[in-house]
Amino acid sequence: MVVVKFSLMQLQNSPFIVKILISAILSLAFLERGLATQPLQVKLSKLSSITTDFSQQTSRDREVFYGRLWIEKPNKFRYETTLPWQQSLVSDGQTFWNYDADLEQLTIDTLEHDPAKFPILLLSGQSEKIEELYNIGAYTDDKHNVYNLQPKTKNHYFTSVTLVFRGDVPESIVIRDSMNQFTTITFSNTDVNADLADDLFIFSVPEGVDIVDQRVIAGDS
Repeated sequence: MVVVKFSLMQLQNSPFIVKILISAILSLAFLERGLATQPLQVKLSKLSSITTDFSQQTSRDREVFYGRLWIEKPNKFRYETTLPWQQSLVSDGQTFWNYDADLEQLTIDTLEHDPAKFPILLLSGQSEKIEELYNIGAYTDDKHNVYNLQPKTKNHYFTSVTLVFRGDVPESIVIRDSMNQFTTITFSNTDVNADLADDLFIFSVPEGVDIVDQRVIAGDS
């Protein structure tokens, strides 16, 4: 897959392994894992689309990134980083575009429908399959519902994902990777279940950029 600077997803051969964090602030004990599954499925099934601003910070370098995120089921997303650099990660559910404005380079690939590599698919994919893929623990306080997901099969991308909701609205995501590093993504100005235009999830290629089409490369190999 492609090299990315920064994203909500894990990509093969990426020097920046994207994760998501929150477990450090969880001071209450988790409920039994089985109790969390149905409520989380219900919450995810209520979400048809998400539009939100975000900030993202890793435990490794503490640098904060800012941008905007659009998600629509099934498996559509647009992830725009605005600061400190510009990057676009876009998918219509089939094709994946990764545009680095600084390098003026666009990489095109087929989207892999694998939450282990693309944790964003937890929010945009099929919620009914989540119990098959993860052991789930949860707790609720007076403001938040917190779900900790641990893959049932070992993967090289992350060891846990934590989803935090305020009511039915996602508030943050945390990924813990296999090297015990964390990335926290916090949402703000979030709107759920709005109608989103189809062309939002198709990337318009700027003139004069370098294009690397991994689909062609894979077909030639």
